[in-house]
Amino acid sequence: MASIAYVTDRKMIEFHRAYGNQMMNFWRPSSMKQFSQFNPGDYLFFLAKGTERFNGKEKGIVGYGKYNSAHTMSLRQMWNQYGTYNGYSSKDELAEAIAKVNKNHEVGKSIHCLLLKDVVFFQAPVYPSEIGIQIPSNLESYTYLDKFGVDSTVKILQKAQKTGIDAWQSAMDHTINKDIFKEDVVSHILAKHISHVIDPTKPASKILKRFMINQADSVEYIKGSKQALLKQMPLTVYLPLEASSKNKDQVLFELIGKISVLKDSLKNEAEFENSDVIYCIISEIKLTSEWLDKLQRIDIQVIEG
Repeated sequence: MASIAYVTDRKMIEFHRAYGNQMMNFWRPSSMKQFSQFNPGDYLFFLAKGTERFNGKEKGIVGYGKYNSAHTMSLRQMWNQYGTYNGYSSKDELAEAIAKVNKNHEVGKSIHCLLLKDVVFFQAPVYPSEIGIQIPSNLESYTYLDKFGVDSTVKILQKAQKTGIDAWQSAMDHTINKDIFKEDVVSHILAKHISHVIDPTKPASKILKRFMINQADSVEYIKGSKQALLKQMPLTVYLPLEASSKNKDQVLFELIGKISVLKDSLKNEAEFENSDVIYCIISEIKLTSEWLDKLQRIDIQVIEG
């Protein structure tokens, strides 16, 4: 999962907040540079105009949404399909907003659209400098947050967690947004710690690919790794044990060691105090009953893949 901070019109954001929208059509002029690395499930944070502080130089992050799909549409198609999920109460207001950000001050024949889901707004803006992230005040479009460190998204979510999600959005929906926000915080903290024990440059595991197909939408890659999968309910981390390994016992010992380190490191995270993580090895190797007993005693499950 990648994370992007995008300079956003606060008027549009306030409209979505007022309507309690958990989905939005995030439109961009088609003339703007396209994202090079942005996939379904990635995060788009709203770096909102109108939240500036420090002599009007630093913008605050006021929420985020998860990228679902992209489409190129005309103004008419946008309004017919998404209506007020475009962030404005009428087609004319939408046209005016699009023309305002286009270089030629026209709507144009096509607009690039990103459908965002699981949208969450913060109770108060998160200012990047407060968490060690320096975003240039003259940024005009977007920046990849991951370049500031693998835990940059974690820092934003944990900072926002202290003040909570927007009170109005919470009032509109008492459960869904809180659950979404909690899951996002937990998954990113896991990603931060896993990046310390598993080489993030390793290619995707074939075992995990097969497992994902069988599990449909219930599992996803942990951010920054193709060697670990995450399931939210119940909270489960899946790690591969491949048959191609020459010294199978040694590789299994190493995997157990990584899980032990991960367990210890998560003890220091407040979000995991009341959250038990299930660790499961998906193994291409048929393990002996002796090995299975040992793994069971240290609370590690095994699925033969």
